[in-house]
Amino acid sequence: MTETRTPTMTEPLILPVGRYTGEFHPEVGAPVKYYSLSIGRLMVTMEDPQTFAVWAAAHPPTDHPDRPWTRTSVLDAATSIGAAEPERIVDGLLEDGLLVEVSPDDSELEGFARAHRVLPLMVSLGNNPEDPLHYGIGLFGLEPVIRVPTLVHDIWQWSSVGDSLWEVCQVFAEAGAQVDFVDAREHDPRHVLREFFAALPMLLATSAACLDEARRL
Repeated sequence: MTETRTPTMTEPLILPVGRYTGEFHPEVGAPVKYYSLSIGRLMVTMEDPQTFAVWAAAHPPTDHPDRPWTRTSVLDAATSIGAAEPERIVDGLLEDGLLVEVSPDDSELEGFARAHRVLPLMVSLGNNPEDPLHYGIGLFGLEPVIRVPTLVHDIWQWSSVGDSLWEVCQVFAEAGAQVDFVDAREHDPRHVLREFFAALPMLLATSAACLDEARRL
C-alpha cells in the first residue's frame, strides 16, 4: 500500500492525462490494433505501441512515492522499456494534451487546476482507529492501494462533481471557512490545491484517479 508524501521538486512534474479504456483487437488472436483513452467526451486512440508505452511511463512507480516524476524520469523509464525516440514522443504527447508538465508554484498550479479535473476510479475504504486522519482508497474486499490525509481524500472523493479541480478546491475552501475547527490555511483554495497536488502523482500511479480535461458547458 502506498502512503503519500510531499516530494521535494526541482523540475516540473509530468502527469498523464486521460483514462485508459483498454486495447482493441480486431478479432480473437489478432495483435493489438490500438490502445484507447477517454478524455472529456472523446476517445483517443494510439496505434503506436511505443507512444502508449511512453504515456504509461508517465505514471510514477508506487515503490518510491517521494521521487518527483519529471521529464527526465519519464525518459529514463521509457528508454528502459525500449521506446525509441522518447523525447519526440513526449513532446508530441505534451502538444496533444495527453501529458501535462506543471511546476508546483502557485500561479502555474492554478492554471493547471483550471484546465483539468480529477476523476476518482476507486472507492473510499474509510479510516481506522489506529490512523483516523488518513483514509484508504481501493476496491471493496481488498486492502487499500493508497492512504491519504483527510483533505486529500475529500477533494478526491468529490473531484468529479466540479467542472475543474480549481472549482472543487474553491468550494472546499469556502466550506472550511464556515467551520471553526478547520485549519485556517484550508480557507485558502491555493493551499487546498497545493496539499492535493502533492498527493496527485500517487493517486494517478495507483489508478485511484485519472486526470481529465476541465468540463466545458
